[in-house]
Amino acid sequence: MGSGSVFCLIWSLSNLVRNRNASGFVWSFILFSTGLWLLTGAFMFTGFYLYLPSIALIHIPFVFLSSTLLYLYLEYLFLEKPIQIKVYHFIPAIVSILFLIPFYSGTDIERLKILELLSSTEYGSIIVGLNFGIKVSILLSVGVFLVKEWIPNVRLSVFFTKKAIYSLVFILLIWIDLLLGSIGFTFQIAFFRKLSAYLLPVLMYFYFFTRELWTPFVSDVRDSIQRNKYEKSKLVSVQLETIDQKLYELMREKVFCDEDLSLSKLADMAEVKPGQLSEYFHKRYGFGFYQYINQYRIDEAKRLLLEPEERSILSIADSVGFNSKSTFNRVFLETVGTTPSEFRKQSKSN
Repeated sequence: MGSGSVFCLIWSLSNLVRNRNASGFVWSFILFSTGLWLLTGAFMFTGFYLYLPSIALIHIPFVFLSSTLLYLYLEYLFLEKPIQIKVYHFIPAIVSILFLIPFYSGTDIERLKILELLSSTEYGSIIVGLNFGIKVSILLSVGVFLVKEWIPNVRLSVFFTKKAIYSLVFILLIWIDLLLGSIGFTFQIAFFRKLSAYLLPVLMYFYFFTRELWTPFVSDVRDSIQRNKYEKSKLVSVQLETIDQKLYELMREKVFCDEDLSLSKLADMAEVKPGQLSEYFHKRYGFGFYQYINQYRIDEAKRLLLEPEERSILSIADSVGFNSKSTFNRVFLETVGTTPSEFRKQSKSN
C-alpha cells in the first residue's frame, strides 16, 4: 500500500506537469486523493498511526471531493463536455470537514482513543460512516453515470471486443474493491477492509501499465453514445456546407495541432453547438471528432517526417497535437499501417 501510495502521488504530479488544463487537473487530483487514501491505509494497517494519529483521517475530504469530480471527468471523457467545477461540488468535502473538527481539535492522546474505540462510541460511528461514505460516493458517482449515459446509449456490440472486455473487467474489479471496503466498514469485518485496501494499489499499477488499451475502448463508447444521442437531428437549422467551409478554414490554420483541442472548443470556433458538430461528423464521415482531428494530425506528421532536416519522433508528436509518443505511434500505425520510424525509413529508401 505504501508503494502504491508513492506511485499514485508521483503519477499525479507527472500528469499535472504534462496536462495543465481542467481535465489534467481533475485527473491529477483524483490520483493524488487515491495516493493519500492508500497512505493513510498503510499507516492504519501497520500501526504507524500510533506515532502520528493526525494523519489517519486526512484523506476523507479529498476522496469525497474526488468522487464528485470523477463524475465530471467521466462526462469529459465519454461525452466531451468541458469540465466546469461549481461551488456545490465542494459540499460533500466541506460537510466531512465539519464532522472531523472534533477529531482534529483534540490532542494526540484523544485522537488515539477515538481511533481505538471506533465501533463502541457515538463519534467513532461517525468516523466509520465517513469512511463508508467515501466508498459509497464513488460507487454512486460511477453508477449514476453508467445508468444515465452508458446503459441507454451504448450499443451491446461495443462491449464484445478484446479491448472492451479488458476495460469492463477492470471496471468490475474497481467496483468489487469498493464494495468489499463498504461491507468491511459497515459490518466491521477486518478481512474485507484489508482485502479492499490491498487490491486498490494493484489495480492502479495494472491500469497504469495497460492504459493504452483503455483509449480505443473510450473512443468506441464515446462514438456509440454520440451516435445514439443525436439520432434526432440537431442540424435542421444549420447547413452542412457552412460547417464544411468553416472547418476547412480552421484546418488550414492548423488548429488541430493544439493538444487541448476538444469538441466544445472546435464547435465554438465553427460557431455551432457541440451536439451539432458531433452529429455533423457522424453524418458526414461516419466517425467522431477524434478520428477527424487525428486524420489531419497524421497527415501533418507525415509531412514533417519527410522533411530533409530530421526531427525526433517525440518532437513531431508534440508539434501535431499528441500529448504522448505512445498514443502518436498507435494512431499512426492504425492510420498509415506502419510506425512513424518505419514510414521515415521507407520514404528514404523510395
